[in-house]
Amino acid sequence: MTTRQALGRQELIELLNWELAAYDECAGCRFASIHQLSEPDEVGSSWWDAQVLADHRLGLEEHFILRHVVEETRGRFDVRVH
Repeated sequence: MTTRQALGRQELIELLNWELAAYDECAGCRFASIHQLSEPDEVGSSWWDAQVLADHRLGLEEHFILRHVVEETRGRFDVRVH
């Protein structure tokens, strides 16, 4: 298992949105909340997904980018448990 830096929920959302801002294809999209797990999963992550809000219907490329941002971030960061 990988050691991940723990962030607060809001910090993690801000990080996801910062990462997402690098993709012009996802203009009008943003992460709004984190889907936290009650226990770490098989790879040690304490969250599994993030809710996305968009001002338009998402295309396939946008879905791919959003999934990529979540997976990359899940590999490096956890949600801090208070």
